[in-house]
Amino acid sequence: MTDTEPNTKRPRSGEAPFDFEEVFFSRTDERGVIQSGNKVFQRVTDHSWEKLLGASQNLTRHPDMPKGFFHLFRERLKNGRMASGYVKNLAADGLHYWVFALSSPLPSGGFISVQVKPTSYNFANVQAEYAIVRKREQEEDLSGEESGAIFVERLKELGFADFEHFMASSLAQELSARDEKLGRGRNLQGEQFSAISKAVRDAITHTNALCETFRAIEAVPHNMRILASRLEASGGPIAAISSNYGSMSREISDWVNHFVISDDSAFANLRRSVSRSRMLSAMVRLLEEARQQFENESDDPDNPINRHDEEALLKEVSRDYRDSADRYLGMVEKEAVVFGRAVGEMKRMIAGLSTTRMMCKIESARLPEKNESLMAIIGQLDKFQAELENRLEKIGEITATVLSASRGLGMGHAVKDRQIKYQTRKVA
Repeated sequence: MTDTEPNTKRPRSGEAPFDFEEVFFSRTDERGVIQSGNKVFQRVTDHSWEKLLGASQNLTRHPDMPKGFFHLFRERLKNGRMASGYVKNLAADGLHYWVFALSSPLPSGGFISVQVKPTSYNFANVQAEYAIVRKREQEEDLSGEESGAIFVERLKELGFADFEHFMASSLAQELSARDEKLGRGRNLQGEQFSAISKAVRDAITHTNALCETFRAIEAVPHNMRILASRLEASGGPIAAISSNYGSMSREISDWVNHFVISDDSAFANLRRSVSRSRMLSAMVRLLEEARQQFENESDDPDNPINRHDEEALLKEVSRDYRDSADRYLGMVEKEAVVFGRAVGEMKRMIAGLSTTRMMCKIESARLPEKNESLMAIIGQLDKFQAELENRLEKIGEITATVLSASRGLGMGHAVKDRQIKYQTRKVA
């Protein structure tokens, strides 16, 4: 299929023709009014350039799309952040077409969007989720904000931490599936980002389990105080141990909140930096493909768009996004170092708990007779200690993996930049 294929080849119903190797490109102003696009965009939408340019981007909106998705998508763009996701559109002749869209604000104002044909296994799942959310919108008369909140909750049930995690994961799946569909070789950068993302997901799993253990530990000092009151005179040491254990438990809980749970924690910053660097790197790749398609387009007397200006814009934006991707990658490395040190500090805290556990065993041996309640508490402490040490060890290993992979990506970028500069000097 070529970009000059006549509309007579379009089917009468169903999906509009759109090939996997093609890349949509469109640009809008701050209000969402279409300013530019490529021939793929014009052909698939089946609208004339006269109809497209100056029209709202809602011109192609399909009624099957949930309002909640667009609310989340546009809120990110309004806040100066990238957004991506699956979108079902409506062409002028009534045909539909699905795209995976990646959009971003432009430094000069307005927004830029590149879109490809979705093909990953995640695509079918998303269509099902859209149908569920859209049905609730209609039945409950939900606003876009209300629907967006429901959609995010459903994403969490599917294993995504938030909307950004969903976007980054879906983008990686689509690019990987697209490469496979087109018979392309391995994308080493994509594989390294996948390794980092998997490591972060594993860290989330172990961290959640760690938090569950901490919550269980909170009951131990209370149980020890009850036991000490029953032991009367011989319960003094147990009461002191209880106080010490409670203080250390609170210190550990504060650590978890500061380094893991809170929105500005080192772990949250690490996760966000991974997602943003990954999305920016993917945007660079698709912008370059869109630029190459502009180069290969034949002249169209009905198209008022200056292709060379758009190519120059794509090249400039691609360079800016590449720099931003590298900055976020540097933040990944920085936060991985911070979090790694925090894990080391946490291990020292856990060692303190182990000392308290041993004191509890010593005091148990000094009691005039065996106390089953105290033995049960000691058993709990043994179990908690083993669980905490195991989880922390795995989180430490995962953090080291993230640090190594992020440094590998950074070195890969540097080598590629040097190659480009060398080739430029050689040509000159």
